[in-house]
Amino acid sequence: MTEKYFKISGLLVYGLILSGIIGFISSVFLILVNGLADFLWNEVSNDLKIPAIYTLILCIFGGILVGVSKYKWGGLPKTANEAIVELKTTQRIDYSNVGLNFLLAFLILVFGASVGPAAAILSSVIALSVWQGDKMRYFYFSYNEWKQDSWIIKLKKLTLPHNYLIPYNPDRAPKEKKLLLLKKSLYILFIVNGIVTFMFFIKISDQPPFVTKLGETNWGLDELFLFIPFVLFGILFSKLYELMERAMKKFFSKINNKIILSAVIGGIGIGLMSIIAPNLLFSGQLSMQALPSLVPTLSMATLILASVLKLIFMEFCFKSGWVGGNVLPVIFASILQGYAIATFFPQLDMLFVVAVIGGSASIAILKTPLLVGIALMLFFPKGLAPVILIIVFLFIWLSKIGKKNPQTITA
Repeated sequence: MTEKYFKISGLLVYGLILSGIIGFISSVFLILVNGLADFLWNEVSNDLKIPAIYTLILCIFGGILVGVSKYKWGGLPKTANEAIVELKTTQRIDYSNVGLNFLLAFLILVFGASVGPAAAILSSVIALSVWQGDKMRYFYFSYNEWKQDSWIIKLKKLTLPHNYLIPYNPDRAPKEKKLLLLKKSLYILFIVNGIVTFMFFIKISDQPPFVTKLGETNWGLDELFLFIPFVLFGILFSKLYELMERAMKKFFSKINNKIILSAVIGGIGIGLMSIIAPNLLFSGQLSMQALPSLVPTLSMATLILASVLKLIFMEFCFKSGWVGGNVLPVIFASILQGYAIATFFPQLDMLFVVAVIGGSASIAILKTPLLVGIALMLFFPKGLAPVILIIVFLFIWLSKIGKKNPQTITA
């Protein structure tokens, strides 16, 4: 009993250390991205007499780096979706290139691409979590052998990242209910520990907030009467995005196998965007903070143009090889569209209109109702949470109907 207690206790402590390290690595990645981006785009640019020329040269240089990196290392950086599909399909992820995954994502994010950091962080965290599992399996299954080693050898076996690993084997995995419950409990504990560690280092490093509350709401029956029309408008906006996506795919298909050229074209596009509409650079996370005070000064036409341009710019980055997360950019563009339509209905609660149109559009584009719904609720006041949840369940219901009657939906 005592021996089993020490084994489980050691496994718990070891898992907490490893998950804490994963959270720390993720936070350092984001801190470095934000720090270098701020230095290149603000500090250096503000000290120059011709910042437009500087940013254009900077982005072309970034395009060369991204292009050469992708030419040499293929499909990196992986997105979160790719990592999840690989994990579900093979029960494994090749974590040997997680450092390169971070590096390429770092280059793409620092040089202003209209993509979010979450995809790169999450795909790397998934890979590192598989690595953590392999290290912990070694500790668990080799415990009797390990405990007989000297302290130096013990420490070596636990700390060497590329050695002393036992991959997942379904035949060897525990089948007892108590062990399975313990395993699930430990998974949850390690995930929470990693998130807390990540948030702790983000907070003490004074990083910009991930989300910004867009204001207060006071919606009522008048707004509810237009709920369905606003949802339909959001879906219509998503169809416009699909047309833009196909057009961008067709444009880049002609140079699909010219990886470096595509990336350099992407860099030129980012450089031009930095001159035309610098607020549309990056994921939109920082620009979102300025929306409540900026929107009243902008016309409906300007907001519509910015919304459409943001989506075009995001797809331009993706198709040219500057890949990353699409959740934040899509939400940002959809919220801009919501604000644009809200200016046409000054008698209605503005944030209600923004939430319904922005929520419907972003869910229709990303096709992940629950994930997008949770993300949206972070930006809007609590009073709009029921409205967002209704939109989420509506789209889940529509997706189920679509699966049952694909021909009807397509027609």
